Amino acid sequence: MSSNSWRLASRRTLLIIGLIVIIVVVAVLAIIYTSQKAEAVEYRREPVGTTSVPAFTRPVGTDQRNVTSPSSGGRTFQSNTPGLYAGTPGQAPCDRQALITELQADPRKAAAWSQIEGIRSADITNYVNQLSSVTLRSDTYVTSYGFRSGAVTWDGLVLQAGTAVFIDQHGTPVAKCNCGNPVKVTAPPQGAQATFSGPTWSSFSSNSVTVVNRSSTVIKNIIIVNAERKGLVEQRLDGGDNSTYILLERDQYPSECAMCGEGNAPTGIPSPPEVTDEPSGGTTTPPEGTTTPPEGTTTPPEDTTTPPEGTTTPPESTTPPEETTPPSEAPSEQPPSEQPPSEQPPSEQPPSEQPPSEQPPSQQPPNQPEQPQQPQPEQPQPQQPQEQPPAS
Repeated sequence: MSSNSWRLASRRTLLIIGLIVIIVVVAVLAIIYTSQKAEAVEYRREPVGTTSVPAFTRPVGTDQRNVTSPSSGGRTFQSNTPGLYAGTPGQAPCDRQALITELQADPRKAAAWSQIEGIRSADITNYVNQLSSVTLRSDTYVTSYGFRSGAVTWDGLVLQAGTAVFIDQHGTPVAKCNCGNPVKVTAPPQGAQATFSGPTWSSFSSNSVTVVNRSSTVIKNIIIVNAERKGLVEQRLDGGDNSTYILLERDQYPSECAMCGEGNAPTGIPSPPEVTDEPSGGTTTPPEGTTTPPEGTTTPPEDTTTPPEGTTTPPESTTPPEETTPPSEAPSEQPPSEQPPSEQPPSEQPPSEQPPSEQPPSQQPPNQPEQPQQPQPEQPQPQQPQEQPPAS
């Protein structure tokens, strides 16, 4: 009886262990299967001079051909990084007035376009006049929004180096010039594997596609690569003349430069540190035939098919130039006028501690309360504890 009971117990144990192993194997296979499906993100390659997303307008700019994506691309750069874009002095690649005219000719397109950009239809003229145009120096991830039959479409794209784009006062691409389509900088989700479709070009490499990370501050000037000859130029981003450039001398070059030593960029300037932050907006590629933008992007209202002009309400992501400039200037103007009255109370507290306060004048205020605990100038006090141990 004892041997039979032992055999039954061992069989039950083996069955339980077998069931546990089967459950674990099934769970692991399910995790692998779902992770592989979630990590596959498709982007369509879009060569210069073409558009795979239905165009909002006729061409309002010209792409530049024969621009090779630098081998040092494939990184995430801040949108204000010197050398990220290229341009030709005296020749703006895009026409702002042509874009305004094209959008105002069709109220439905104007309503949808402004909604994607986060502005009102009535503000298109003012918004576009604050944009500047540049040429992409490397293949770049974006999400492009198109317009067809009264509905908004979109797709995740890789724009080829040489594509002309409008950038806002944060240095971020916001529209593609050869079709007028709004674009948003995107990147593959962390841990996802990007796949590519569509026509390709000889210099394309999945490891050289650049991600542009939006700058949190407004930029007055941006340093770009001179597309005509080797060197750097400075371009205004304050809504002025779109073809105004300032040629920089060698001693005026920045200490860091994106993809310098590639193409027409000068050599000997180090690249900026790696940026790990991903741009907001997500990068999921929507299925074909859908009309709702992916999560994290600005969604046009459902009635964009027949919206009356001026009726669209701007989302929360309105244009930030007016909101960001005052904070950057306010702190620089307030301290000189408000510091004297605010420093009077601390100046009255340590009058008896003038010797220790003379060593760190005002650089490290938090260390002043620690200095009275360790009175360095008073030599008799540190000598007394030294004499007490032998006395004890």
